[in-house]
Amino acid sequence: MRQKRIVALAAALAVVVVLGGWGFARGVSRELWESALGMVMESSRQGAENLGYQIENDYTVMEQLWEGIRDAESLEDALALGEGSEGGILLFPTGGKIIAGMGERDQVVEDFLQTATEEKGIFGPHINSVIGEEVFSLYRKCSLVDGSQAYLVKEYRTREIAEHFTLSFYGGTGLSYLVDQSGAIMVQPFGQEAGAASLFDLISQEKNDSQAIARLRENLAGLKSDWARLWCGEAVGNVVFCYQPLPGESGWILVSAVPERDMMAQAERILAITLLFSGLAIVIILAAVLMLCGSKLRENRQRTQEVEWALAVADKANRVKGRFLMDISHDIRTPLNGIVGMTAIAKENLENPPKLADCLEKISISSAHLLTLISDVLDMSQIEQGKAILIREPVELAQLYGEITNLMERRAQEAGLALRAEPARLEDRCVWGDPQRIRQILMNVIGNAIKYTPAGGSVVIELTQLTQEEKEQRTYCFRCKDTGIGMEEEFIEKVFLPFERARNTTDSKIPGVGVGLSITKSLVDLMGGEIWAESVLGKGSVFTVTLPLKVREEEPVPQEEPVLGESPDYSAKRVLVVEDNELNMEILEDLLTMTGVQTEKAYDGQEAVELVKNQPEGYYDLIFMDIQMPVLDGYSATRLIRSLGREDTARVPIYAVSANALAQDVAKALEAGMNGHIAKPVDLEALGKVLKHCLA
Repeated sequence: MRQKRIVALAAALAVVVVLGGWGFARGVSRELWESALGMVMESSRQGAENLGYQIENDYTVMEQLWEGIRDAESLEDALALGEGSEGGILLFPTGGKIIAGMGERDQVVEDFLQTATEEKGIFGPHINSVIGEEVFSLYRKCSLVDGSQAYLVKEYRTREIAEHFTLSFYGGTGLSYLVDQSGAIMVQPFGQEAGAASLFDLISQEKNDSQAIARLRENLAGLKSDWARLWCGEAVGNVVFCYQPLPGESGWILVSAVPERDMMAQAERILAITLLFSGLAIVIILAAVLMLCGSKLRENRQRTQEVEWALAVADKANRVKGRFLMDISHDIRTPLNGIVGMTAIAKENLENPPKLADCLEKISISSAHLLTLISDVLDMSQIEQGKAILIREPVELAQLYGEITNLMERRAQEAGLALRAEPARLEDRCVWGDPQRIRQILMNVIGNAIKYTPAGGSVVIELTQLTQEEKEQRTYCFRCKDTGIGMEEEFIEKVFLPFERARNTTDSKIPGVGVGLSITKSLVDLMGGEIWAESVLGKGSVFTVTLPLKVREEEPVPQEEPVLGESPDYSAKRVLVVEDNELNMEILEDLLTMTGVQTEKAYDGQEAVELVKNQPEGYYDLIFMDIQMPVLDGYSATRLIRSLGREDTARVPIYAVSANALAQDVAKALEAGMNGHIAKPVDLEALGKVLKHCLA
């Protein structure tokens, strides 16, 4: 009788475990679905707003240009007044020749405008008769004083619009389209060949609810924001469509299409793990009952607790990731708000230099903060995927320690702290290592101490050499001691875990996403070193890092710290800038012009190769090369330049200037024959160092 009760109890426990696990998994699945949907909707909204604002801004520029030429007595006067207009806006007189603006006449646009009736609008995608690329255009009708008619036209290349305003989700399986109110696809996703002509060509008309398709058509026609789940064939299954109309009068909608299975892949993994735990729990419980009956009931209960603990761990992991998403959303939006807000204020204070300078300084600070957050998240992603690599370069540890000290002293002063750097006690200063990663480790540790030390406190750092393990290897020790808020003993064990923070950003007012020390720990492990923390709550913390490094015999060549404004006279030097993005080209060209250097431009790798080939030897003193470009990328262009067989092309310095800024990207640049790498956004100090090294 007792055995039957025990078996019944075991069966009941098994049912409870299964139902509890299933309910938990369904709840997690629902929360992840809502979170994923919200992220896609938000990304679509931001993409639509950005493109809509650009189109509306170009309409405004067209209106301003028209205000400047509308009182012209004749067409010729209007063309003369509009010549050199900004933004690539062209003036198309009906029946006349184009003079104002840039570029040659697009016959397709001209034919359309001869029959256009609207005052302004968008002429949809077509092949430009001059450049042979797909474009679309904004137009605005103008009437001159002498009664003649003309149009102001702004042309966009759909390839560039797709690159900047359509999105890619979940490893490229989710894409976004620009469509009109009928669902006709205006701009295909970036990198995709021309496919369906209409959004509804992607949707199965037979296997979907006709009312759902009709509702999608109505919402697109009415420029409404919403989402829909529709079947799109066996290859992709159900697809979630999130659509957001562009602000303004364009009548276009940004539609993000993401396969539901890719959105829910994480939820399915958690569900599978939960069911596995539940199954294991059942097997453990029943086996124990059959083998030990009532005498092992306590052990069975313990097993059940272990299962509940495992489920709690899974639940905690999900909550940690959810908290991370909230923190990263808050922490990224905060500097973005500063950038957007200060930009708006700066536009209203163009005639107030002190206020304008204050806005620009705050924009710079917010941009640097945002770049740090993005770099941390990217570093964490690379480390989790096992893609982080180390570069082996000569390092002068005392010099590196001094540079870091100077930088962090300024940061500490801004925070109201005292930073004291003890003199480096090193017998062997010259080693082989990855200077960027060593710098990142030390700055993360010092930055963490500054962040969690209240104003009036102090931070002390020191660098010493410990032991000699073998003939060429030494162990170096870095310690950072602060008088900050400290940590509870239980949190010290979790301080190096990703996304762990004693308090979140909103509560503590301390920015960050909780990955800095985790990145540091991973880099230290990658170098074969160790890191640990000691702390007392309310009294401060001590972080210790040890790194084994190979020594080298040659001493480093002392180098002055260059500053862009203090560069020598470069007026006789000529630099080739290779960049396909107009804005990035303008920024780099202006920065170089500030130094007095002569600049020439190329908009893709093939054009750069031809320029170098057709110029005499020694014509270019330095080349700045973008990586991702049409026609020919930067790596291939560099290899072709190096292979031209001339003495100057073999030795001319070529530096990558690219947003591909991970360690493997730097390694690929060096393998292609480049001399170095400058990451975007371009740092003035890094640019100054390259100019002084190559041209001084």
